[in-house]
Amino acid sequence: MSRGASGRRRPTGQPRTVRLVASGVVANLAVGTLFAWSLVAPRVVADVGAPRGSGSAVFALALVVFTVVLLVVGRALARVGPRRLLAAAALVAGVGLGLTAAGNGPEAPWLGVGLLFGAANGLAYGVAVALATRVPAERRGTASGLVVGAYAAGPVLLGLLAPRVLPDAGWRTCLAVLAVLVAGLVGLAAVLAPAGAGPRRDRGAEAVPGTTVVALWVLFAGGAAPGLVVFATAASLAAAAGLGPGAAGAAVSLLAVGNLGGRLGAGWWSDRVGRLPALATALAATAVALAGLAVTAAPAVVLTGLLAVGLAYGAVSALVPAATADRVGARAFPAVYSRVFTAWGCAGLLAPLLGGRVTDPDGPQLDLLLLAVPLVPAAAALAVLARR
Repeated sequence: MSRGASGRRRPTGQPRTVRLVASGVVANLAVGTLFAWSLVAPRVVADVGAPRGSGSAVFALALVVFTVVLLVVGRALARVGPRRLLAAAALVAGVGLGLTAAGNGPEAPWLGVGLLFGAANGLAYGVAVALATRVPAERRGTASGLVVGAYAAGPVLLGLLAPRVLPDAGWRTCLAVLAVLVAGLVGLAAVLAPAGAGPRRDRGAEAVPGTTVVALWVLFAGGAAPGLVVFATAASLAAAAGLGPGAAGAAVSLLAVGNLGGRLGAGWWSDRVGRLPALATALAATAVALAGLAVTAAPAVVLTGLLAVGLAYGAVSALVPAATADRVGARAFPAVYSRVFTAWGCAGLLAPLLGGRVTDPDGPQLDLLLLAVPLVPAAAALAVLARR
């Protein structure tokens, strides 16, 4: 225990908890800007002579690299610690974005954003989420929500700023400035993070049951899949429902706001009602929203449904890391969650497969009910976790 200026005692873990969360929030706020790549991608690929439309392929490569790097973060944390990993992420992110800003060949975005910035995302996100799980269990949901919410906040902020700045400053200047900002913020996160190696699992510790890992994987994949497809097709869904360009833009914004709000609010709420009841609520909300979107094209229903899908997707994104830590503990979390997180990448494969079917402009979007199918195994996985 330590005394503050007023002479009152305060828990010795409190400052450490604040630093853990602050480090994770700052790191994710910086590297989450990867999801704003589409704001500059058309300008970049056109100026460097890359094939038209390759901007989305660069983003896909970044997500693949993100997921692969995240798989090794667990072991790296136990060996070198979060501070060194975040310092490496700061360097790689700065070099990647800077290389893209200065590059003149078609390979520049592939190397700078697809490979290097994707790798920096895997490093920083893996460390940030692991830091949140070191928070005491009664506040773990709030911490997880803040950290993963920060990852969604970065693109929202750039989405508000970029349209005003890009036409005057140019994409090269904007990316160069972003490189400095991202490297600086992730460097600050490294300073806030613990210097020592992460907690190691005891050799005699009880192994994590495979059933638990599989259930968490299925829950994440099934719970995230509908939101990922809707994110990829939000503007088209709005247009197919007969909404004008302005309303379609509002639909995309509502989805993003819902995602951010769900991440920030669900973690806090789960600390009070429990992780599994909060996840069950998110799955149910997704099902109801999809049903509404499928049976009517009324603008109010469409906009409300997209907001609800965004909220539920954000909730699942925040709650699965916290639920994983609750089940396996902070020591085993980095290694286990790196495997569970691959469910997100697999769920994302549904977006190009189902995107065309759910945006058919002829009548009510009954094919949207297909997006409710992954919720069934997710609910079953939730039931398995509830019994364990």
